[in-house]
Amino acid sequence: MGDPNQTSSRGRKVGRRASYREGAAFGVLTFGSVAMLALIGSVLNSRIYGVDVIGEYALAMATVAAVRLLSTTKERPALVRELSLLDARQPRVTALFYATLTFSTVLTCVVGAIAVAVTELLLTGPISQPELLAPIAVNVAGYALIGNVGENFDVVFNSFRAGRQSFWVRVEMAMVFIAITVPFGLRYGTVWWLIAGTVGSQATGLLHRLVLVRRFMRFTAPWGTIREGFATLPGLIRFGLKITPGALADGVSNESGTWIVASFGSLADVGAYGRAYMLVKQMLILNVRTNEMLFPTLLERRAKGDATGYARALIDSLRYTTILLLLGAAAGGGLASEVMRVFGPGFERGATPLAVLLLVPPLFSLSQIQRVALYSLDRPWLGSICGLLRLVATLALGIILTSQMGATGAALALVLGFLVDIGLATSVVIRHLEMPVRSLWPAHHWLALVLAYCAAFAAAHFVAAVIAFPFNLLIGGVVAAVVFVAVMVVCRAFNERDLERLRDVRQNLAKRRHRAPAAIAT
Repeated sequence: MGDPNQTSSRGRKVGRRASYREGAAFGVLTFGSVAMLALIGSVLNSRIYGVDVIGEYALAMATVAAVRLLSTTKERPALVRELSLLDARQPRVTALFYATLTFSTVLTCVVGAIAVAVTELLLTGPISQPELLAPIAVNVAGYALIGNVGENFDVVFNSFRAGRQSFWVRVEMAMVFIAITVPFGLRYGTVWWLIAGTVGSQATGLLHRLVLVRRFMRFTAPWGTIREGFATLPGLIRFGLKITPGALADGVSNESGTWIVASFGSLADVGAYGRAYMLVKQMLILNVRTNEMLFPTLLERRAKGDATGYARALIDSLRYTTILLLLGAAAGGGLASEVMRVFGPGFERGATPLAVLLLVPPLFSLSQIQRVALYSLDRPWLGSICGLLRLVATLALGIILTSQMGATGAALALVLGFLVDIGLATSVVIRHLEMPVRSLWPAHHWLALVLAYCAAFAAAHFVAAVIAFPFNLLIGGVVAAVVFVAVMVVCRAFNERDLERLRDVRQNLAKRRHRAPAAIAT
């Protein structure tokens, strides 16, 4: 790799490739900050717009989610494989980016048009909401022409583990969304302003990325290099096509609940389920941010023959994300009824589905991090098989359980589908690790994690029953966190690497505290 402090011929400082620890730390910070802003926006918008409009917005976002997944041949992970071994601002970075962006934009526009046509059939058929076609079409167009372009720039940031830059972009987008939807919602209160907030935040995010990406990528390159980039595109697509079936299956599985509930229930049912699922999707972002930093790290360590470092990065990523997300699932599940009360009248029907759905993020983590490992091991087809098996299980169980149990059945189907996926993926991944998994994540740590979840869930539920709303939310969350950590400590579910990292964090904080007074004195 080149000197991280070098400058370009025009004097611009070249971005460095951050360490995995730094990138992951900013990923966690991004997750926490954006999740907090999203929660604030969700509460405000739910109370401003009401359960029926939120149901309309859930359908609009479900359509975009389908387009996002159906409009990819997974060329982006293939691009990361190329960029993760290049220096910043090399002409080849620009060439590969333009080739991928061109292909992605054309494909997204085509798939978006098809998705709108299919959505029209659903809206005029079983869902019976034809008036929603126009806002859904605008939402899809905004994603195809703006949001998708921004996500392609994110590939460049991810390849250089530029978590710091991604943090500022995503926080700004979350703030813009609130700034648009809240005041205009108070004045007009229609789904159009939720769509405006979504597209508007994508537009400002794209402009922000254009400014920040210049540290890592030039906007111009020799024409010959550009041609070489487009010549490389078929190879990227061939690798991506091996991932695509699994990615499509994952997308259909993830969004199936909204459409199945819409087919069996009312718009209010969709609104309550959709709001619960939107909360859960914010928790899924932690895994997405982790994978953005983990994938190039696994590629680098495998290229260097660092089998020990590869295994530790993989298993520690699994451990930390699962622990954090299961803590959230325990606290949120025990307080599910109180959480849904925050959103206003009509949303309480989503309490039980929320308690079940909160198990999805830790299961998603176990699934998708292992999926990334399969990609780094050049086993993309195995990842697709896992996704397809999950899809079959999720759809079959979703239809059966939703018809009998309502929205709770749809949530339960998502959980059970993940268990099928994880069972197959784990059996494959562990055979490719040169270090035994039990030495990195012993069985008694797993048992401690399950026990901590159950104890924290029960503690939160007890607080919800004995303390009045809304005070039980804060107190219940704190109590659940304390109980969860206490059980993990008593069961000795943390290893020496965890303690060493904790000491490093304390030392870094202490250094910053000492530097601050010195800076003020000077």
